[in-house]
Amino acid sequence: MARSRNIKPGFFVNEQLVELPFEVRLLFIGIWTLADREGRLEDRPKKIKIAIFPADDVDVDNALDRLAAMGFIVRYTRNGVAYIAIPTWCRHQNPHSKEAKSLIPAPGVSETGPVQAPCKAEPKPGQTHGNNETITSR
Repeated sequence: MARSRNIKPGFFVNEQLVELPFEVRLLFIGIWTLADREGRLEDRPKKIKIAIFPADDVDVDNALDRLAAMGFIVRYTRNGVAYIAIPTWCRHQNPHSKEAKSLIPAPGVSETGPVQAPCKAEPKPGQTHGNNETITSR
């Protein structure tokens, strides 16, 4: 399910991103619309290609590798299922408060080790969400 996300003007002048081909940069923006409220999505290159580049000849798997090599995403596996996480998600996106909680496990050092903290702390009744920018697993 595609979601509304924000693109900050600094995206276009990021010194690391401008080194990548335009289709890799566009893919990075595109996966934001596929990511859940914690910046995670299934690592399914064919499905991602259909959602973002349905009429274009883009090697999405290779593009995802390039984004991962530069630290813009983390590709990881949990219980035999491949996932993607966007480590800086909490700094750049503010998902709608009614967006469903993530069902995708966070990346981490090991299956039982440290994992990425959720972007927003669960509010107590009558309290607004707090912002937690803890990012792990690069």
